[in-house]
Amino acid sequence: MKRIISATLILLFAFSSSAYAHTGLTSSSPAEGDEIAENVYEIVLEFNTKIESTSTVKVFNENNEEFVGNTMVNENVMTSGFNEPLDNGTYTVEWKIIGADGHPIQGTYSFMVNQEELDDPAPSEETPELSAEEVEEEPVEQPVEVTSKIASNDVLVVILVILFTIAGGFFGWVIGRRQTK
Repeated sequence: MKRIISATLILLFAFSSSAYAHTGLTSSSPAEGDEIAENVYEIVLEFNTKIESTSTVKVFNENNEEFVGNTMVNENVMTSGFNEPLDNGTYTVEWKIIGADGHPIQGTYSFMVNQEELDDPAPSEETPELSAEEVEEEPVEQPVEVTSKIASNDVLVVILVILFTIAGGFFGWVIGRRQTK
């Protein structure tokens, strides 16, 4: 009986040590504290593990006005693109994700857009202006991610540990009953 309990405890500790670390932000563009001197059309956040497609990113200016972007998630990268470049000012990025381990994680950071404005930008001769009729928009294909019914592998590991514990206890009880007869 002591062997079964010992084996069960060893299995329990072996499986629990293989749990995943929490997902974290590894890089961003623009990065925290950056002062950008060019047009910013998108925010790109990269994480150390795959993130769920339900993850979100919001961008706010100094007046706490939200700039709505088209957010896409692909594996461990979340991108939010804007139709117009961000104006000069300080922006706060708020992100919320569900990582590979199933835990919700959120964070914020700030960056600054500081472009020198041109007095009267004249259209260049190389790029003629196109009328609305001449501009054709190509459809953009966005990847669709199939979400899993199980939030993470940790749930499966916990279920297996519980089942092995119950099975070990049952077999220990049966062996113990046979030895007492």
